[in-house]
Amino acid sequence: MKKVTLAVKGMYCSHCSKAVENALSHAGVLSNVNLSNNTVTFTYDETKISLDYLKRLVKRAGYELIIDEKKHFDFSLLLLPTSLILLVLCLLGMIHHLGVHNSFFFFLGNDITFLVEASIALVILGTPFLIRAIKGIRYKNIGMDFLIAFSSIVSYALSLYIFITNIQNGIDFTDIHYMSSQNYQMGYFDATIMILSIITFGHKIIDSIKLKADKNYKKAVLEPPRFARLNDDPDNKLDVDEIEVDDELLVLAGEQIPVDGIIISGKGSVDESSLNGESRPRVITKDSKVMGSTMLLKGPVVMRANKIALDSLYSSIINESYALDHQKGKLSRLSDIIASIFTPAIVLLALISFFICAYGMHLSYEEAIVRAVSVLSVSCPCAFGLAVPIASLSGYDLALKYGALFKSGDTFEKIKSIKAVVFDKTGTLSLGKLRVEAKICPEEYASIIKSMEQKSLHPLAIALVENLSEYKSLNDIEVEEIPSIGIRYNDYFLGSQKTIQDKEMSDQINEFIKNHSASSLVFFSDDKKVLAVFSFEDELVPDAKKTVSKLQEEGIKCYMLTGDRKDYAYKIANELSIPISQVYYEADPSKKADILRTIRKENGVICYVGDGINDTLALKESDLSFASYKASEVACSSADALLMKPELYVLYYALKISKKTYINIIENFIWAILYNITMIPLAVMGIIQPALCAALMIISNLTLTINSLRLRFYKPIKEDKHL
Repeated sequence: MKKVTLAVKGMYCSHCSKAVENALSHAGVLSNVNLSNNTVTFTYDETKISLDYLKRLVKRAGYELIIDEKKHFDFSLLLLPTSLILLVLCLLGMIHHLGVHNSFFFFLGNDITFLVEASIALVILGTPFLIRAIKGIRYKNIGMDFLIAFSSIVSYALSLYIFITNIQNGIDFTDIHYMSSQNYQMGYFDATIMILSIITFGHKIIDSIKLKADKNYKKAVLEPPRFARLNDDPDNKLDVDEIEVDDELLVLAGEQIPVDGIIISGKGSVDESSLNGESRPRVITKDSKVMGSTMLLKGPVVMRANKIALDSLYSSIINESYALDHQKGKLSRLSDIIASIFTPAIVLLALISFFICAYGMHLSYEEAIVRAVSVLSVSCPCAFGLAVPIASLSGYDLALKYGALFKSGDTFEKIKSIKAVVFDKTGTLSLGKLRVEAKICPEEYASIIKSMEQKSLHPLAIALVENLSEYKSLNDIEVEEIPSIGIRYNDYFLGSQKTIQDKEMSDQINEFIKNHSASSLVFFSDDKKVLAVFSFEDELVPDAKKTVSKLQEEGIKCYMLTGDRKDYAYKIANELSIPISQVYYEADPSKKADILRTIRKENGVICYVGDGINDTLALKESDLSFASYKASEVACSSADALLMKPELYVLYYALKISKKTYINIIENFIWAILYNITMIPLAVMGIIQPALCAALMIISNLTLTINSLRLRFYKPIKEDKHL
């Protein structure tokens, strides 16, 4: 299987992207179109399907899939110069219609000249719209192309009819004053020229704006890795798509990390700016997580792959439209519905307009047709098709730039309603780098305790093993896990205070517990008495207090969940200025989900931020969930979004960006609605003519595109008084 991202020519709104995806689906290929930079990403079996075949499928739908850079004549290169030349000639010719009678403007404004120009416009500029319109009907995807093709053909046919009628009425088009004749009827060839040239030129401007915005964004330089080195055969370069999970890979300094994985030996530094915008290199050592496509600055290192290339983080980012298509929000679904029914509705409205004008208002058939054409030309289905996708893509890109990766398309709608954020403590509010601060541990039990925790990846277990490093481990002892309590080996228990209920303890241990009541404690006991106790300290994330403070300033309640004891939980909450009433302690994984239901009942929409396997149920139970920077793979797969920087403050930025994106989408919807309900009646009343209608329609598209893309230049950091 191979995954590729290729450019597609001819896409301008969600109708176009849907047509491309439908075309590829005929070959059983699931694809995702990025409308923001006109690309499509898909995975295909190169042993069964060729790119040439997929290119032909896309071409049948009326679009061009770019699979190589071979030099060949590109018909689309004619579109921009042709549209510009015809637009200028048409505008100059219209000066003659305004009463400026000299030979130069007469030549350009003569109906014969207009006929030639309109014919050229219809053949060169109109053909792409007509082809896509016909193929759109075949795929049951009637959109803007149909309106443009239909309106330009109708205006051309009407003008041709008037032109022939004028000849039959004895009009001499070589006479400079032929327009003064009573038998002369003015045609609408200029409308055909203006509709096609303005819209073609406008589309090129929109493409240029999107391309420039994409180049300005740092993610545009993200390139997928091409090869990898197996650790046992470093001289033989392997294609990244051939890497399997658990393969051991050697990465040299100056090379890209091929896939997501874990460092198993060596140390160095890695540049992750291509993924999370962080300019400072990150130091990596054994057990550090690394992400595919990032650059190893110092090395070498040996890593173990924990994902194949297709599932690596860089693939998810490149294929960003999947995130936006997955679990679409209400606005996105509404946009799709409106865009799908808008064009048929406009065609019906144009027909109704014709009959009202011809039979209700008793206008001439020619005038009724012109008004119907105006309705077709001025209506803007793209306004609804563009309202959500480009704004969402811009918000997605901006959030990624600040360190948050959204995995769901309804994130922007969810986050605007967040009333409370629930933080898991260890690994989220705290660094999770626990250390044993104090202990009572007789030497005869040290090896047993170390052996019981040897294979666990829990922060407490890692800290215990490190503290007891001088003692030897027992050979392969088998422990039994007691969910939410601890572990057991024979008659020994190691875990929370729940493991020592009703057991004897010495005065020394009693005194130790009193002196360390505000710390996290782990107990070692047998069936009858407490034998050892350990006190742990954890360091808060440097910006945890600032993050909580900013969220509270926004009117969002902050809760803390922890499995720690009451005194220690309250101590941490006090440092973070979280009210005691919003702290839940001794919370096991099953309890966390119940607690979230309670918090949601009290507050409404809630967000959860966690990092570990024991947070999986909580992540799924929340309305919106974030996996913290060092979250486990299970937590990352369960969450709606990932924090890709160690700073917790990324959460606040994600909140601000999401609200800004939602507002931008609403602005787009309001514009789309106001534009269409204002312009369509004006077209029906004949106040605006087809040529002006075409100009207004493209201005509407430009307005939406620019408004959506300006999100990429929003800087939430400027609104932050703390920085």
